[in-house]
Amino acid sequence: MSIPPSSSNTNGNEQPASVPATKVDLTASFQKVTDVHQLARVLNVALTLELAENPEHKDKPISAKLLNYYAYHKKETRYRTFRIPKRTRGEVRIIKAPDRGLLRLQRLLLSCLTATFTTSHPASHGFVLGRSVLTNAQPHAGHRFVLNLDLRDFFPSTSIGRVVAVLQLPPFSLSKEGAYLIANLCCDQGCLPQGAPTSPLLTNAVCQRLDRRLQQLATHHRCTYTRYADDLTFSCNRPVFRDRFHQELNTIITAEGYQQNEQKQRLQTPEIRQEVTGIVVNERPNVPREYVRQIRAMLHNWETRGYEAATSTLQQHYATSKAHARHRGNVPKLERVLAGKIAYWGMVRGWEDVNYISSLLKLRKLTDKQKRHERYT
Repeated sequence: MSIPPSSSNTNGNEQPASVPATKVDLTASFQKVTDVHQLARVLNVALTLELAENPEHKDKPISAKLLNYYAYHKKETRYRTFRIPKRTRGEVRIIKAPDRGLLRLQRLLLSCLTATFTTSHPASHGFVLGRSVLTNAQPHAGHRFVLNLDLRDFFPSTSIGRVVAVLQLPPFSLSKEGAYLIANLCCDQGCLPQGAPTSPLLTNAVCQRLDRRLQQLATHHRCTYTRYADDLTFSCNRPVFRDRFHQELNTIITAEGYQQNEQKQRLQTPEIRQEVTGIVVNERPNVPREYVRQIRAMLHNWETRGYEAATSTLQQHYATSKAHARHRGNVPKLERVLAGKIAYWGMVRGWEDVNYISSLLKLRKLTDKQKRHERYT
């Protein structure tokens, strides 16, 4: 879905007549965009603000010609497609990475969109500043019944038509022409591509009505509701997740243009481990036991067998993991992997947790020892 490009001259770089100095002014200018010339001026303002925060970074101005090319002359080479294994055996996640030029435009567009879309629905926790998998899990901690759901093909199901529609609504309030222009730069083959930096924010914007309706459903049944991207969670202390609830739930999801992945629906009771976005919520937010065992095993392996042997073991496990595809086959250093895992443990359990602190101190001790070894060899 697209509209014809502007017939006016698109050559040369677009410079703003007067440069807004704040993100508030950036939002006001963005809302007035109707063609590639106006958008080029706004993106150059966003670029100016970005360079002011990072003076060492250098970048060329955005031209209307470049925007015209990416918005209206679509080519298959705009995105590179690759596959990442999902947790479910045999399933893959299709990622579309924009080329360097389009990625640059989308990052600047994201600055404009973020400055405008400042308040996501309270139930939405994915890709929202100040929210995380932890804030998504916390509201469900200690509840007797936890229902996990998954939306099938979340990004591909978010069509360009729905993106155009939401961009014309507050807080974006773009004209029809401006909404089509932005949507053409952010969508591929009629939908939002998973892998574009603008897609998470736009899906959250599109899903505001879904979140409102599901929140109303949860309130009606005295439940708690949260969403992290395509993962939906309901929880309560009463057995309400029966036929009527599921009928109402499916009606809402279908009406909003999505489909539930029935194979991934899970009702978790107190007798089993209850998880929300990978965090255990039976009593208080916690990491799974095997996660802690893995950290301790890696530290023990490094301490007893040495850095090289522990790194070799990491590389062997990495080759068959989902992270291998995510990092394009490049294995991060052992100390960085451990630092990330331990930091996540501390975030979930709390920075004062004694087991987290003990593992962190051991990592620092081993890292310092390895640095001394490298310095004198």
